[in-house]
Amino acid sequence: MTTPRQSAPSPSSPTRPQAAAIVMEASNDPGWGMFVWLALTTGAPGGELCVLRWDDVDIDAGAVAIGGRRSGLDAETITLLRAHLAHCRAQAAMLGIERRPGAYVFSTSPDGGAAPEPDTVVERYARTCASLGWTMHLDRLPHYSAAELVAAGVDVRALHWRLQRGLSRIQRRPSA
Repeated sequence: MTTPRQSAPSPSSPTRPQAAAIVMEASNDPGWGMFVWLALTTGAPGGELCVLRWDDVDIDAGAVAIGGRRSGLDAETITLLRAHLAHCRAQAAMLGIERRPGAYVFSTSPDGGAAPEPDTVVERYARTCASLGWTMHLDRLPHYSAAELVAAGVDVRALHWRLQRGLSRIQRRPSA
């Protein structure tokens, strides 16, 4: 006798409090926290964020061009992007390498020359949510404003601090 197969739980979209918890969990890795924050606050698909370059971000004007669409950014997101850029530059400087012109915002290499694979990002998001006990997928993200996420419990100061001072895996390697 075979046992009936249980279907996998259907993924859902996060509520505001869940979205806030996901951002805070993701921010244990500063770059990943920034990716999730930007996905939530812009509503951009993960694949489009994977290929986002710093040339597409106008921090001074508070705007970003994602997938051919130009969107305004709120003050919190601008502050976080500035901190993320400083973090990326510091990583490269620490390794004694130059950042590439047109570097990817969420590069998998310190020089900014390699974009993350969309499938890897989708899997990582699912794992982040699973660590909190939820079955969710990156393609089901609603668009939340920064104000909604802050009201739901995201500590922007903590996220900013992690971006400024957070140590990446590269920085944790002991020096020879």
